[in-house]
Parts: sequence; structure tokens; C-alpha cells
Amino acid sequence: MSQPVMRRVPSHWSMRTRLTALATAMAGFLLVLGIVAVYAAGPFKHIGWVDVALVWATIVIPLLGLPLLACVVWRAVKRALRPVRTMSAELRALSERPGGNRVTVPQRHDEITELAKSVNLTLERLERLAERNRAWVADASHELRSPLTGLRMQLELALEHPEDEDWPKVAQAALSDADRLQRIIQDLLTMARLEAGVLGDREPIDLGGLVRAEVARRADRARVPIELETDEGVIVSGVGSHLVRLLTNLLDNAERHAFSWVRVAVGSDGERALLMVADDGPGIPPEERERVFQRFQRLAQGAHRDTGGTGLGLPISRDIAIAHGGSLFVGDCPAGARLVLRLPLAKTAPLAGSPSGPGR
Repeated sequence: MSQPVMRRVPSHWSMRTRLTALATAMAGFLLVLGIVAVYAAGPFKHIGWVDVALVWATIVIPLLGLPLLACVVWRAVKRALRPVRTMSAELRALSERPGGNRVTVPQRHDEITELAKSVNLTLERLERLAERNRAWVADASHELRSPLTGLRMQLELALEHPEDEDWPKVAQAALSDADRLQRIIQDLLTMARLEAGVLGDREPIDLGGLVRAEVARRADRARVPIELETDEGVIVSGVGSHLVRLLTNLLDNAERHAFSWVRVAVGSDGERALLMVADDGPGIPPEERERVFQRFQRLAQGAHRDTGGTGLGLPISRDIAIAHGGSLFVGDCPAGARLVLRLPLAKTAPLAGSPSGPGR
């Protein structure tokens, strides 16, 4: 038979009431204990009425003072917890009218001050997260609206004069817009999974072998030649599909902006694996190097070449790098652009063979 579960009954007393009652009870207990100890140690012979009166006075007068002590403790606790009540009221107001407000920090240095600072820090982080989510929704809505508007316009124009339309061409254009919508939605789902920490099982991966397989796969359809230089034995621990996605994003970006060549190099630096993808395109100005990793951002000098992109390739690539304990940044380059990936080297021995999973 199962044992009965003892459930704690919630108290309806306030914190101030509990602290006052506890302090008063402890003071009364110590007082009575002291009186008993004092008179227990003395002789009981020749006790007159004066001694009896003194005993009763010693007991009764302090006991009558306990209510005064309780009142003092009550007011002291009330004063000490006043900032907590203020913070509670301010938090209730924030939940009803969310905005950029903060709770009041008491002008003293104690635990309640630290609590107020922690609450303000949490509110600031939540506010930044809310602003980021609003911007994310606005950008995603804009990016999804563009192909939907184009698709609707094409179909409406075709239906106005259906007998004069080249329907295979209309279907091909509609399919192109549908493909763009699918890419955007897939990228949004990928970013959501990465932000939620959904990665998958990691395994040792030969980074050089992964790069060689991907470059060979796209050799026949590459717009410009891809020069490859890889070191042997560069093993990282990661999710193969995610690393393939990162690599294809970098190669797609380089091919899209390159004038005549793309260079890929794989090596190691101490305990880090290095992957470099460079091109001879228009390059990335130093002041724009972080903006290219923001969602739905495209540089003006490369916008005419980036008509097929979703604006999420590099942000996803950086998220994948961070999820694998690495980093992705724009390195210095005399001409064109150079993207550098750093990943921790694996602690285990390489597996037999090199993964060459599907791109994208």
C-alpha cells in the first residue's frame, strides 16, 4: 500500500506577522527560562511575602512587556519590508502596462537592494528580448509578404487574359516564388530550433573531408572556380547536417558575390579548427562586418547579386558556430571578403571515412 502523502497547508499569515510572532515567542521563552533558572538556583527557605511579591513582579512585568516588544518588532519588520511592497506594486503595474519602467532601488546596501537590482536586470533582459522578437516578427512578415505579393500579382494578371498567357511560364514564375517562400520558412524553422537548443547527436567529423565532398558536389554547377586547400586530420565534434548547412551557406554567399574565384582553406590553430572562405567580390566594409550577421540584412553594394538569398544564411551560420562552441566572423582581406570559422578540435580519434551528407 502506498504511503499517504503529507501536504503542507499554505499559511495565510503575512511575512510580517510570522516574523513578529516568532520574535515575540522567542523573547517570551527566553525570559521565562531565565527567570526559572535564577530562582531555581536560590534557596527556598525563609521566603516571605516580600520575596513572593518580587518573584511575581519579576515574572508578570516582563510578560506584560511582550506586547510592546511585539509592536516594536511589527513596526520594524513593516519598515524593513516596505521596499518589497513597493516593488510588488510596481511589478503589478508593469504587468498591466508593459513598458520601459523599472522597480525602485532602495537607497541602502542590503539584500533587498540586491533583489531590486536583480529584478531590474531581469526586466531589462526581458525588454530587449521583446524588442528583438518584435523586430524579428516585423522582418519575417516583410520577407514573406514580398514573394506572396509577387505570386498573387502574377496569377491575377494571368487570369485577366487567360487566353493570351503562356501558362507554363506563369507556372514557372509561381514555382520560383513558392521556392523562395519555402527557403524563408525553412530558415526560420532552423533558427528557431537553434535558439531552442535543439541540435542533435554530435559525432567526430573530418572537417577537411566535409569541405572536399561539398566542393566536389558543386563543381559542375559552380559559377566561378573554387580553389581548395585542406589539412589532414582536422577533426571536430558536431552535428553533420548543421555543419553541412553552415558550409553551404558560406559557399553560396561567396559564389554569389565573387567576380572570378572563391578560395576555401581548412587548417588548425592550437586547439581550434579553422575554416576560411574567401572571394574576390566587392568585399565587406569594416563598419558593416557585424551587420551582415543580422537577420534579413543585405549590403547595398551586393544587393543586385543577392536576389535569390533569404537574408538568413550568415545569421544561421553564426548561430550554428556558436551552438558548436565556436565563432564566425569577417576577417581582414586585401580584396573581396573573407569569412573565418573557428571550432574546437575534437578530443576523440577520427572516424573511418568522411561524412559527405547532402547540402542544404
